[in-house]
Amino acid sequence: MTRLYAQFGAVVFLVVGLGGLLTGDSGTLLHHQPEGNVGPMALHLTYVRDVLDLVIGIVLGFAGFRALGRLAGEIVITVGVVLLLLAVVGFAHPDNAAATRSIAGLHMTTPMNILDAIAGALACLCALGDTTSAPAKAASSSTEKS
Repeated sequence: MTRLYAQFGAVVFLVVGLGGLLTGDSGTLLHHQPEGNVGPMALHLTYVRDVLDLVIGIVLGFAGFRALGRLAGEIVITVGVVLLLLAVVGFAHPDNAAATRSIAGLHMTTPMNILDAIAGALACLCALGDTTSAPAKAASSSTEKS
């Protein structure tokens, strides 16, 4: 389950990161409105957030397609914790419509906070519930007696 999440998450975060690079930086105002939005949805994407999304996508891609067993689970749970921390900080310090409340170049809008919270929670659940990365159990006692 961890590898499947990592593969799907890699695609999602690479699309979000590349899409953010194409929409522009919210530090630039166009008609008195910050760029980095998709249609009427105020995302206030910045280049810092786009790079972060691309890094997360690449790391999840490695975990989903190249990493073996336990390493994939450790990568996914680490990404999940980072995303959950971003969501908590974002909900505690949300951005406004004018995009004037950023933290380290990240604008914490509600849609991005929801994406981070859902993706982070799913990552943690998939990594913690994965049985393929658990240590192998010892042979059962019935086979040892023979």
